[in-house]
Amino acid sequence: DRLDAQLAAGAQDALRDLNERERLIIRTRKLDDEGITLEALGERLGISKERVRQIEGNALEKLRRALIARVGDPVAAGYVG
Repeated sequence: DRLDAQLAAGAQDALRDLNERERLIIRTRKLDDEGITLEALGERLGISKERVRQIEGNALEKLRRALIARVGDPVAAGYVG
């Protein structure tokens, strides 16, 4: 429905606020069906799994702020129940 389409568009737009490495981590850890472990992704990127976790946390916070800037309070907008 319209609300889902708005959320999807807002999320895609917010992903553009991330740098390439942050987008890769979010996509492979959160958006891919299979997901990848921190360890496997760290090996792929040549960094520790702890560093992947840190980047992921920072990227998720950036996404949260970007979405709020675009749609306001997600609860009030009806995105979160």
